Amino acid sequence: MEQSVFTNQQITDLPQHKSIVFEPLADKALLHAQLNWLLFFIPFCLVLAVVCYFNTDFAAMAQGYLLVAVPLLILLCMLYSVFSIKLQGSALRTHDIAFKKGIIWQQVTILPLARVQHIEIHRGPIERKLGLASLRLYSAGGMSADLQISGLTHEKCKNIRQFVQSYRHDETTSEVAASEC
Repeated sequence: MEQSVFTNQQITDLPQHKSIVFEPLADKALLHAQLNWLLFFIPFCLVLAVVCYFNTDFAAMAQGYLLVAVPLLILLCMLYSVFSIKLQGSALRTHDIAFKKGIIWQQVTILPLARVQHIEIHRGPIERKLGLASLRLYSAGGMSADLQISGLTHEKCKNIRQFVQSYRHDETTSEVAASEC
């Protein structure tokens, strides 16, 4: 009679994701988000100015609205980025990495480290200047990043990547040792 290797124990006490202690993003993450908004609004305002310059009828009709709406829209986007960045956080735990985001629709994504197949560190020109980076984690079978965390320091991204690679190496080593027994 062959003994079964597979066991499936009943779980009675589920861990609560609300007990995760999230670390806030880097100090310069807010500046990065606001600079990105400005990089959107500068060309947007230039296009509006060109349209108003060449289309005097549109300029006469919309000038009052644009003088109120555009600064208000810029202010709302800047305030949104303040609250959004303050509510985001990441947590690296023994067997997974978690990320929370959202103001109205809050989302917590937890990715088991055993599923991570590929890690990328992305740094745009503004991120490089501010010492920031974005971490992208891909799991098995995924075409796009399953988890993307922006607003981390470059050093923290490198440390997380090293931790995940060490985790994968330790897991592979323990699987090989178990199969040899």
